[in-house]
Amino acid sequence: MVEKVAIVKCKSYKQKEVDKAIKKILELLEFETKKYKRVLIKPNVVGLFDKNQEAITTNPSIVRAIKKIFKNSKVGESSFINTEVALNKLGYKEFNPIVFEENKLVKIKDNKAKILKNFYLPESVKKADLIINIPKMKTHTLTKMTGAIKNLYGCIPGGEKQIFHAKAKGDEKFSQLLVDIYQNIQPELNIFDSIIAMEGEGPTSGKPRKVGLILASKNAIALDIAASKIMGYHPSEILVIKEAEKRFGKISIEILGEKLKNLHFKKPLSYKKKIAKKMLEELVEEKIVCDSKKCSKCGKCFVHCPVKAINMNPFPEINTKKCIRCFCCIEICPTNAMHLEKMNSIN
Repeated sequence: MVEKVAIVKCKSYKQKEVDKAIKKILELLEFETKKYKRVLIKPNVVGLFDKNQEAITTNPSIVRAIKKIFKNSKVGESSFINTEVALNKLGYKEFNPIVFEENKLVKIKDNKAKILKNFYLPESVKKADLIINIPKMKTHTLTKMTGAIKNLYGCIPGGEKQIFHAKAKGDEKFSQLLVDIYQNIQPELNIFDSIIAMEGEGPTSGKPRKVGLILASKNAIALDIAASKIMGYHPSEILVIKEAEKRFGKISIEILGEKLKNLHFKKPLSYKKKIAKKMLEELVEEKIVCDSKKCSKCGKCFVHCPVKAINMNPFPEINTKKCIRCFCCIEICPTNAMHLEKMNSIN
């Protein structure tokens, strides 16, 4: 199966430049824009952070450009912490966004799912006849990268995310869970915000990386394959892609517009550890720790840990026997105080 992926240059978030790039990318995909009545835009808004917000969150300029084309479209999201406050402070207030945890829920039954045979999705997601999925190009400590399929995890309202992390421990089961969600949504338009991306300890504690591109595809798997190659992964390394292709079939991508180039993103420590294990045949130890100099003692990691593995004393302390290594504490820490610490040196 061959799927098209369009790549367009866009060097900044200036509205005129973004408008032009979005228009171009839809032309390359020959995407019909006028036949849809209920359009839902799903950005990537994890929450509020002290640093590097532009590399963490889907920029509102991209949503604004899409809304100029899909004039009656709605915006919906559920972040890890206080969705409404995050959306309002990050420039989404003008869109009157739907907060998914305040939406009526629809029960999903899926006997073909591997993890989530019964779960709930917001009514606005299930009633949309077009979902425009706008992930942010980032590395990810658990899943190696966060892409179009992973971004749909934000359709799960509020505290259910923590419950699901506890239900699907480890990157393999969590990847299966993400594909369970994907096969019940399957957005028809997926657009990667990769103007400014994130590398290293993503999706919130890494470093900004200027990429200057917008990518798009009608197929989320194809888009993730293209993005993984740009970031310097082989698609087979990404378990979400591997699982999705098991269920939907192998995908080849046809690139439209700019050429696809490997930009060699810096990878998360957890990824380096696995490479080192293959090379040295030994596991390099690592643990999650709190940098007390950065920590504000807000307690968000304590509240949102899905298995209650964190105590405040007065700074967060992680019970390694309880920890399931979902890295939620790292992802939601607003000051980037939670991080992986190397026990042995890896360059």
